[in-house]
Amino acid sequence: MLAQRPISVRHLPGRRGTAVACLALLLSGCLSTRLPPISTAGAAFRPLPDEVQLWDDAVAEEDQLLAEAYYYDDPLLEDYLQQIVDRLTTPGMRANPEIGYQVAVLEEPTLNAFAYPHGSLYVHTGLLARMQNEAQLAMVLAHEMSHVERRHMVRYQRSVHNRQVGLTAAAIAAWVIIAHEQGEAWEDGKWGKAASIGVLGNLLVSLGLELAFIASVNGYGRNLEKEADYGAFEKLERAGYEPRQAAAVFELLQHGSGQSGDLEVFFFGSHPQLSQRIENAEQWNAERLPQADPNVDWAEETAAESSAASKPNPLFPLGEDLFWQRILPVIRDDARLNLDYGRLTLAAEQLAKVMDAMPLDPEVHYLFARLRRAQAEVTPEAQDRLLDEAKLALREAIRLQPDYAEAHRDLGLLAYDSDDYLTACIAFYHYATLAPGAEDGAEIDRYFQDLKADGLCRP
Repeated sequence: MLAQRPISVRHLPGRRGTAVACLALLLSGCLSTRLPPISTAGAAFRPLPDEVQLWDDAVAEEDQLLAEAYYYDDPLLEDYLQQIVDRLTTPGMRANPEIGYQVAVLEEPTLNAFAYPHGSLYVHTGLLARMQNEAQLAMVLAHEMSHVERRHMVRYQRSVHNRQVGLTAAAIAAWVIIAHEQGEAWEDGKWGKAASIGVLGNLLVSLGLELAFIASVNGYGRNLEKEADYGAFEKLERAGYEPRQAAAVFELLQHGSGQSGDLEVFFFGSHPQLSQRIENAEQWNAERLPQADPNVDWAEETAAESSAASKPNPLFPLGEDLFWQRILPVIRDDARLNLDYGRLTLAAEQLAKVMDAMPLDPEVHYLFARLRRAQAEVTPEAQDRLLDEAKLALREAIRLQPDYAEAHRDLGLLAYDSDDYLTACIAFYHYATLAPGAEDGAEIDRYFQDLKADGLCRP
């Protein structure tokens, strides 16, 4: 569904006039980029005039974004993410009267997350689907929270102003990179990668959403990104999360999986940058944590120690079961998006994971059937076996949910193509009954009527 804007600015109305009046004076010379974090002032924090203007612009831009972007509608997931954000929020940040954090999820298959300067945090389903534990998820959120708390957008805006570049020019330069990357993907025949690159980039550029483009694609520059990483490490440690999972997140981004690897690195920086971030995380941990025995699985040992001491597991402080309850449906739905983009290897990995955990979910079986049909198109030597597995999966989806209209339709089409006309007739009849106003209803009905006219719908 189309998104609704999270509200995170606590006192926005009435400030634009003051900001506009002061902004011209501020922009007449170089502006300091050395600003203290919001949390330093706590309850005494007040935004600077150009910062107020930036927040106002961000709210207006966010409205445009969410009028077009697709919001992942899962209140339980959002509540879970908000609990993690609340756990990570520093006392000084919580005390400030101006802004707070509000997290939402966008239905996007790319590994991405970004924050607006007024506290709205966005995570893509593609990134959520790759997280292996709550601590990794906390690292992603803590990084974006650090951008807000440390005022990176206004600092970045001031730095490009001082260089007389401007946000628009910076965004255009980043868009040129995206367009080049997308063009090369099309030329190389990497259709799924090309389409995925265009989803977010095209939307942000076509709407002129400079702030979102900078935050989600271009980044704030190496120094501020490094500062956000270190801020995230501190948040993890303070909130009781396992800080060694920070490096694990960067490793996931660096290595990717299957067909998506190049795309994910594109959004989160080059391999050398991610390698440096891994090294920074490992160095930070080495300075603060006892050296681990290489012969011991530290994750299992940590979990065992926490259990023995009746303390929260630092990999899953809110509970391992709760993490998987909230994330498994995201993995399933991200598999659907990856199927749409032809990223079959990644979709297969995701469906294998959710099939084991959610065997009674009819949509999992339906998506598995879609996967087998797509694989059959590119694997002619195994086509018959793959299509038979697709039929079995569709029958299981129907058994679990008899009114699953799309499963009936797809089973009918597969049966028709394999000359199993009686099965096709029954499936087409159920589809017409269950989805009378379907967009493809007339086409399916023609199949059905032709079979009836030829007497092929009788046992």
